[in-house]
Amino acid sequence: MDEEVLLMGRVAQGDGEALAELHRRIGRHVYAVAYHLLRHREEAEEIVQDTFARVARGAGSYHPELGSPRAFIYTVARNAALSQLRARGARPVTVDPGELPPDHLEAPATDLETRVAVQSAVEHLKGGDQTLILDAFFDGLSHPEIAAKRHLPLGTVKSRLRRALQAMRERLEGT
Repeated sequence: MDEEVLLMGRVAQGDGEALAELHRRIGRHVYAVAYHLLRHREEAEEIVQDTFARVARGAGSYHPELGSPRAFIYTVARNAALSQLRARGARPVTVDPGELPPDHLEAPATDLETRVAVQSAVEHLKGGDQTLILDAFFDGLSHPEIAAKRHLPLGTVKSRLRRALQAMRERLEGT
């Protein structure tokens, strides 16, 4: 079993050392996710703290069969950052990776391998589905916002996103 899955199990049992270890392993990457959306250093730092507090409270809702602990934590961070943007009435912006502080972008080889695998999975989607995935997960648009931007019915957006995510999952799992 993956070490990070075991750490999440320990966090669910209230183990603060396990939470600290997860923070040590991926805290800078959570910061990069938050900074990418917020473009504000202090807010991104707050999102990191908030994310790990939420993970500590909600670790029991994590299910390894639905994804990696990193994906779970990144989703918590992304949702927290998007909530922050909504609170201030702003939209996420696309950030040139060169604008992020370099110490927050260094990633272990496994993260690079994961990024390459996800990028490949996205690239193998049909053009329209690829666009919807990019709108939802990289630009932070909600389903209704995507529907309006792409001039599609909301139900179509939801079903195409679900289909695209399933295709990506199958590709990533090698099935």
